[in-house]
Formats: sequence, structure tokens, C-alpha cells
Amino acid sequence: MDLIDRIKSILPFWIVSSFYFLIPFIRSPIDAPKFFISIDNLIPFVWWMIAPYYIYYIGLIMPLIIKDKKMLDHFVRVCLILLSISYFTFIIWPISCEPVMLSVTENPLSFLYSAVEIAWLKQNGLPSVHVTISLFTALVLGVYRPKYKIIFLICAFLVFLSTFLAKQHFIADALCGLLLSYFGFFYWNRTLLVK
Repeated sequence: MDLIDRIKSILPFWIVSSFYFLIPFIRSPIDAPKFFISIDNLIPFVWWMIAPYYIYYIGLIMPLIIKDKKMLDHFVRVCLILLSISYFTFIIWPISCEPVMLSVTENPLSFLYSAVEIAWLKQNGLPSVHVTISLFTALVLGVYRPKYKIIFLICAFLVFLSTFLAKQHFIADALCGLLLSYFGFFYWNRTLLVK
């Protein structure tokens, strides 16, 4: 596949990824469970972990390296399923991430926080789309390019850590994202063989 065809294949994933910003217009946030807040209050704020949080955005274009049409199309289909599950959960249970974000203090990378913290977008992502898509992408790319698998997985692990250490999500969101991405990869791998 040439680059234009790959962009066309992945475009639905990019479009549906942007639907996240519509959720506040559908549902207002609700209070987070007290035990979520209690657990995350025990986790330190690590200001520089916002940098790996941005790996997710780089990861959105990484699937373009997949030149195998069948593999890329199936990757996009499974991403759309994972996003649908996530968005459905956000609408049903739109817990507020404000309590965890209040832990963010002024720091040398505050400008990076400002770029991702949107005033009208306080719904928490359980499961974390950052973690779900980052790990799923890393696992798929690891199959496509086994030589770089460890690099892809390290990047996904850094995104996982950054979500709760940079206080952008509760740790429960990150853990649910891990679980969902593994289910997504298992499904992708299993169904790719029969397509």
C-alpha cells in the first residue's frame, strides 16, 4: 500500500478518535468514587511524566508504517471497537477527573499540561483511551516489526505510567485501559488469522 492508501485506511480511526471531544455535549461529569480519589491521593505527582503522555499523539500516526492492507484494515476495525467501548463507558459513567487534576502544580512543563487540560472537558476516561490505544498499537506494531517490539512496548508502558503519575487520569482508568487493550489485541490477533 502506498502512503495515500494507508492514510485513507486509517482516517476513520482518526475521525472517531476526535469524537471524544463531543462527550461533554452529551453528558455532564459526575463525582468520582471516593475510593478512586483515596487511591490516587497516595500516588505522587511526577511533573515531568507529562512528556511521555505525548507519546500517545505520536502513536496515532505510527500505524502508517503498516503496509500490509489486511493487517492495517483489521487494526483500524479493532481500534473502532475499542473506541466504541470506551466512549459508551464515558457516556454511561462520565466521572469527573477534576479531583486528580487538582494535584497538578506549577512546574517547568506547565505549558504541556495547559495544552491537554481543557476547561470544559472534565469527564474522566475510564478506560483510558491513551493507554488502550497506545498499548494496542504497540502490540500490533510489535507483530508487524518484531525487531522494534521492545521499543513499542516501552513507549506504551511510559504512556500507561504517565496517565496517573502526571495526574491526567485515575490509576483505575490506566488499569482498565491495559485490560481493554489486551482483549483488543487478543481479538485482533485471533481474527486476523481467519480473515
